[in-house]
Amino acid sequence: MIEQVKEVYENGLIICRDGEVEKRELFWSDDACVGCGICADICPVGAIALGPLGAIAKGDVIAPKLDIDKDVCALCGLCASACPFDAMDLKINGKSIKEDEKYPKIKRDIKISQEKCVLCEQCEMVCPQLAISVERELAERKKFVIGEVNINKDKCVLCGICAEYCPADAIDLKYNYPTPTNPKPITDIEVNKDKCVYCKVCEFVCPHNAIEVICYKCPMMKRIPQAELYNDINGKTVVDKDLCVTCGWCAFICPADAIEVEKPFKGELIIDENACNACGACIAICPCGALEFPAPKDKAEKVPRIVVNQNLCVLCGACTKACPVNAIKVKRTEINFEREPKAIAWKNAFKKLME
Repeated sequence: MIEQVKEVYENGLIICRDGEVEKRELFWSDDACVGCGICADICPVGAIALGPLGAIAKGDVIAPKLDIDKDVCALCGLCASACPFDAMDLKINGKSIKEDEKYPKIKRDIKISQEKCVLCEQCEMVCPQLAISVERELAERKKFVIGEVNINKDKCVLCGICAEYCPADAIDLKYNYPTPTNPKPITDIEVNKDKCVYCKVCEFVCPHNAIEVICYKCPMMKRIPQAELYNDINGKTVVDKDLCVTCGWCAFICPADAIEVEKPFKGELIIDENACNACGACIAICPCGALEFPAPKDKAEKVPRIVVNQNLCVLCGACTKACPVNAIKVKRTEINFEREPKAIAWKNAFKKLME
């Protein structure tokens, strides 16, 4: 679809009043688009139509989320300026209007304090867009888990019971295809000291008293300052801002308050529970994972059909566009501008997003 749009506007030339020629190209990425419909809401000429968003999100239909009428589009750039997910861009003579101070821009951002971050990986686990990765480097376990394992080969009958019980899978049996000249199916047993945690389970379960485990972990740990342990934990948390939708999941669950998120809008999402038919289209399309069907704790408990966590919602409106019964409304009270619109016509256009 990107290539199609690119081709449509490849020769889109606009003659300016001063006689100079501008080449304007509108780019749109279906992968980055979340189906919020803000571009369609703000378009002054009605050149943008939405696809069957609910069916697309649920996988029932394969189709682009938007349809841009090239014959109607004025290449003004309002849609690109208003898109909070950078799915649209207008380039004038090869330069993006997102970098042009004359054009408004909605702000959303995420910042991670690497100094505060404890590398717990919880932000990576909850991110609905897989935009966060935690690169964690730990010291080798053998630096802190120290001991000895001795197997008396004269007593050992190679039964493998110790290997079956080992919680760390640290015991390996050497298998052999039995032949008349070498009839033993198991020829040897070895302990992988990189895996072994010297827990003594193998010693306890051995029916032939063939294993002795000596663990030095406890006395050694007393000699290792805890600060030294933390110094051996290194890494960083990385955010792919092309994927991030600033939903706030990461900041919401971060135990160290290391993440700050700026959302594009302030306001609330309002759900008419009586109108909702629990079809799930809103849940399927929500880029933030902010909606869910709550499960009752018992049969007697009455729960709403669908609930939203306002802390995780970015008020994009994708759920409202996908809802077939108009049970969801977005009430935006503020737009977070990085650059505010200057022209009256553009100010009025952005006011539409608040209505």
